[in-house]
Parts: sequence; C-alpha cells; structure tokens
Amino acid sequence: MDSAQHWRIRLTALMLGVLGFLTVAARLYRLMVVDYDYYAAKALNNQTRSTAAASNRGYVYDRNMNILAASQSVENVYLDPHELKQSQADLTRIAAFLSPLLERDARWILEQGQDLRRRYKQVGSRIPEDTAAKIRDYIQEENISGIHLEPAALRTYPFETLAAQVIGFTNLSGQGSEGIEAAYDSFLSGKTGKVITTKGNNEMDMPFSYENFTASQTGCSVVLTLDATIQEILEKQLRAAIDRYDVRNGAFGLVMNCKTGEILAMATLGSYDPNDYQLVWDEDVRAALEKAQSTYTQYPQGSAEYLQGKQSYETALTQARLKQWRNRVLSDGYEPGSTFKALTMAAALDCGAIDLNTSFYCKGAEQIPGRSQLLHCWRAAGHGSEKTPQALQNSCNLAFAHIALKLGGERFYDYVKTFGILEKTGIDLSGESKGVFFDKALVTNTDKWGTASLTSGSFGQTFKITPLQLVRAIASVVNGGNLLEPYIVSEVIDKDGNTVLKQEPTVVRRTISPRTSETMRTLIRSVVTEGTAKNASVAGFSIGGKTGTSEKIDVFDENCQRVLDKIVSFVGIAPMEDPEYIVLAALDTPSRSTGIYISGGVMAAPTVGAVMTDILPYLGVRRNYTEDDLPGRQILLPDCAGLSAKEAQELLKDSGLSSRCVGSGETVTGQIPAAGMSLPGGSEVLLYFGETPEERLVTVPDFLGKTRQQAADLAGTLGLYILASGNPDTAAGVTAISQDMAAGTQVRAGTTITIRFADGSAED
Repeated sequence: MDSAQHWRIRLTALMLGVLGFLTVAARLYRLMVVDYDYYAAKALNNQTRSTAAASNRGYVYDRNMNILAASQSVENVYLDPHELKQSQADLTRIAAFLSPLLERDARWILEQGQDLRRRYKQVGSRIPEDTAAKIRDYIQEENISGIHLEPAALRTYPFETLAAQVIGFTNLSGQGSEGIEAAYDSFLSGKTGKVITTKGNNEMDMPFSYENFTASQTGCSVVLTLDATIQEILEKQLRAAIDRYDVRNGAFGLVMNCKTGEILAMATLGSYDPNDYQLVWDEDVRAALEKAQSTYTQYPQGSAEYLQGKQSYETALTQARLKQWRNRVLSDGYEPGSTFKALTMAAALDCGAIDLNTSFYCKGAEQIPGRSQLLHCWRAAGHGSEKTPQALQNSCNLAFAHIALKLGGERFYDYVKTFGILEKTGIDLSGESKGVFFDKALVTNTDKWGTASLTSGSFGQTFKITPLQLVRAIASVVNGGNLLEPYIVSEVIDKDGNTVLKQEPTVVRRTISPRTSETMRTLIRSVVTEGTAKNASVAGFSIGGKTGTSEKIDVFDENCQRVLDKIVSFVGIAPMEDPEYIVLAALDTPSRSTGIYISGGVMAAPTVGAVMTDILPYLGVRRNYTEDDLPGRQILLPDCAGLSAKEAQELLKDSGLSSRCVGSGETVTGQIPAAGMSLPGGSEVLLYFGETPEERLVTVPDFLGKTRQQAADLAGTLGLYILASGNPDTAAGVTAISQDMAAGTQVRAGTTITIRFADGSAED
C-alpha cells in the first residue's frame, strides 16, 4: 500500500470522525439547548415529588357577619403499598379496621393496599377530626407504617338550606359551583401552596432530601347584603303559602332596598342543602328516581334494558339536581301578568299619554281595534266607568289595552327598554338571563302586525321577564325614577380584614320623572287600600303594591294540549311615604283542589303582607297607627297592681285599652291578662279588687275559615284575644287564613292569638 492510499484512508477516517462528532454535537445541542426546558422538567419530575398544600377558603357572611359558609378542618387518608409491604403489615386486619370508619368496602381497601404500581393510594376523603384521631391512635398502638393522613378542608353551611341557590356550594375539587361560591371563587379560593421533595425508586423519599415549601394563601371573605333573618322570614312565609295553597311547582321571592339596589333576601323553593348538594331534596322526585333505579338494576348488566334504563335514570337525576340548584329569581323568565301594569301606567303618565282624569269604560269584553280576538277582562261583568286610579286599583285589562293604544307602540317599547326589561340587570351573580320580550316591530308596526302584542304586553302577558328585572323596574317607579343595578355582595375582605372590593349603589339611568314617581306612589298605595290587594294590609304600615295572575304559556300535557297552570304574584312596597323596601312573592301552580280562588290578590298578596309584618319592625320602620288600625295594634299590658280603680282605668285608657272591675277593694290585686302580655288595641282588661284571679288553661281553637266576627266571638267565649292582621274589611268573604298558634295548643286564658284575614274573592 503506497503513501497516497494511506493518506486517503486517514483522510476518510478523519472525515468520518468529524461527521460523527458533528452528529453527536448536534444531538447534544438539541438535548442541552433546544429541548433543555423539556428534559429539565422531566428530570425534575422524576427526581421530585410535589404535594399540594391546601389553602383555606374564605368565609361568606351575611350583612350582620353571620357565617353562611365556612371551611372545616378535615383529613384525607392514604395508604403506601410499598411501605406496608416492607413493614409486613397485616393488610386484612388494617382493611377491616378502616372499613367502617371510612365507609368503604374492606375488600376495596385491601386491593388499594396491595397495588404496588402507585406509591400513594387515597382511601378516605374529608374525614372529620374525631375519625382521624381514631386512626392515629390505631397507627400508634399497632406501630404501623404505611397509613398517612393529610390535612384538607371541608366546606360547611351552618344555615343548611337557607339561601342555598344564592350561596351555592363547592364541588369535590373544592371549586365554587353555583351562586356566590362560583361568582366569587377567585376571591374565596385563595392560592394553593406546594411542598417539593426529592424521591428515589418507587417514589421513596430520599434521606437528607432537598425540600422547598411554598406557603398557601388564605382566600378572601365575602360579605353579602343578604340578611339571614329577613331571608328566613321570606322563606318561612313562602313555605306556609306552598302548604296553604298546595302549590305544585315551588315558589320564589325577593326583598330589595328600593333606594340602593341591595338584595336583602332572595329565595327559590323547593330548595336543597349545600352540605349535601347532590342529594335530591324533593321527596316525591327522590322516590321516583329510586323507583327508576330499582327497575333497571333488575336487568343483567350490559343488557339493552339495563343500559337504556340507566341512561334515563342518570338524565333524570341530573335534571333534578340542576332544577334544585337553579336560582329562579335571576335565571327563569315568567309572565309577570298584572304586576307589569305599574310600568305601563307610569310610562303613560310620564309622557302625557293619559292623566289622572282620563276615563275608561269596561263592559267585561271588547273588540279592540287591531286584535282579531275579543279581549276579555278578568272580571266578566266588567268594571263599568272608571278613571286612571280605578283602572290600576281594579287591574282592568280593557282599560290598560286602551292606555297602550294611547301610549303607542314606539313609546311603549322605548319605556320598556328604559325600564331595563330588554337587558340583564348586571347583578353580581352568575346565571342571569334577560327573559324574552317582543321584537320591536311587533309592538311598533301595528299596521302590519296589529295591536295584539302591544295591548297584551301592556298588562304583562305573552312575554317573559325575570323576577329581578321586574322588581328593579318597579323600584324605579317608586324611588323617584332611578333604575339601579342590584347587588348582593357589599364587600370583599382579606384575611387581615382589609377591604379588597367595595360595592356601592349604582344608578344606571332615569326611567321616569320624580313628579311621575310621586303620582305613582299614591296610585300604588291605593291598590292596597281600595283595590285588589287589600289582603296585603298591615296595621300601622303604609303598604302599596300590585297583584298579578298569569298563565304559563309553555306547559303542555302528554297529548300536546296546553295546560292552564298559573303563577300568582304580588309586588309590595313599604313605607309608601318614602319607599325603602320592595318585596316580591310568586307561587307557581297553586292547586285547584283547595277550592280557593287562584289569584295574586287572594294568595300572593297576603303572603307579602305576612313578610312585611315581620320584616318592617325588624328593619326599624316605625308604625303609624290610625283609629281604624287600633284592633290591629299590639299593646304590652302595663302592671296595674296596687293602683286604685281610677288610676288603673286611666293607665289602661292611655295605653289604648278598656277595663272592667271585678270584686271590691281599694286597690288592684290582680288582672287578666297578666302584666307584660300583648293585647290588641281596644281590648278589655279585667281588674280584680280584693281577690286574686284563678289562672286557667284553655285550648286554642281552629279559627281558619271564620270571619272576623266569628273568630272574635269564639275567642271571647274562651277568654282569648285576637290580634287581626291582613285585610281590614269585615265583609263575609274576608276570613281567617292563618293563625300564629296551632289549634289544640294549651295556653293561659288572656293569651292573644294573631290571625291573618284575607278576602277569598279578591281577584287578579
């Protein structure tokens, strides 16, 4: 081989070496530079274990700092299969011990402890501290290695079902779902911390290992405008109405400050308990679901019947849960019915389309120009001649159809838009809808589309809005014309009490003039004093409002025939001299089987009246009694012991009570009722002289269905007193619908029973 060949061989080898080096260098460059982050992260993941350090979720408070949602310390339980194997632990015995404590099948726990594919196996979630203490004692007593407990947090709701749809809940991952928990999750959740340690084979912690700790950050707390006491009152009265009128599809209601937009109470019934949010709380629905489940499980798993039945069951279960979680006040549209007439009249007065002396005539039915169908008033006999105030007091459909024609489609639509009916209210809760209103052309282009939409819309039919949209619009009618943005969170505070977010009243725009608002306050007040809403009366308080009865336009039976179910409602405002609080109560599908006439005036008005009776004194609204209100006035009986007859009689007279003397003597030695008891104004007190009255017990009778006179006579024979509330009329149709002490209760003679009266013939 000559030197040239040697040179070529060496050159070839060199070139091959350089080429090989360049290939390796390129590979190293890619590994060490281009893909550095990827492989560094992969190496770090192989060499370290990251454990989450749970953060404490913030509280949810009501306006008085009552805790509505809190986080309770609990623990998760893990098994370490490798550690258990190395320590030769008796897995069968461990599984038998843990099974009842964790409410898990012992065989399943045994399988987790034997599974060497993973280092840690969670076998218990969110167990209470007393259960965790028992497990720790067992670990120590048996000297077991391989059972570990890790701190966690469990969301709890002390008031259970109260305001459930408003507050919402957290899911199994601790994330806010529904209501405040979802809308303010970013504030409430805080930040999760981390513990990073090195690990070896089988994810074993290495001795003298590296550790890096990032502390978790406690979430902020949320303070609501909601008042737990007012919420409880609203829910209590809605439940009573559901029972009284056999309401088939629940109820919803709202209490709002007219001047600020603050939500004081918001309720949807039936409800659920956020502490066990997956449980279906309606007993009838739950029974139907259990029956469906037991039916399909009778078939072999995997069979067509089993799979079809399981799918139907799971779909029904999901729908039932979603329904009970839904906040109907802001999510569901409904026909407002005659409550909407307050807006139509305010618009017509504001623009000058009508005045207080505009005349109407109602003969019960009329062929309105531009409508193909005859328009009927709710009162078949008609209302006869009436002017603007009587049109609202009577809730006359025919009068409002003519008001709409005078107003005109363009102005009607513009005012509807101004009242916020075409938009969401902007409340700080998720899931709000804006209802469904007519296309503009349907009410403005009456030459093409006729007047059906315009006239029906004037009295709240054939469209849907949300309860919240309606309430804030009517609030603007009575508060001077300010359309407010409702809100339910007043403040967000951090763990140190510092304010992170502060909400203030927000005026969106003006709807009507202050002068029109003043006129409407007088008219709305007259609906309660002279119109269809007398059942909402509360002695000592000036209450106004508007009744409503609407048919549900989208309910059909199995034969696709429309079902004439109704929603009855009432919007009440108080005090009318300076409106501050507005209350809505709506009852979805009262039963016809009760024999009670289905209307807002008969059912919803007394419900709101009962709410007002409880919340107005609580809110510090002062009663102003007139002479007519005296029987409905509660008076604390003074102590007359030791007084002369003249002194005692004058004291009682000054208090608004009368008296009758029994026996002889210089001074009062006893009295019935006893001092400190509550009596209706004008009641007679027995004053005893020279003797002590004998205390006796009597049984409270059933006053329901009795007139005021019948109830008073019955109570008088037993030595009981009646505090009458509700409709002040003494007509035969005004009867007792509720009493604060159940029939059959044993009480002392002289006890006062509060009875609410309502007119069962009031309509609309």
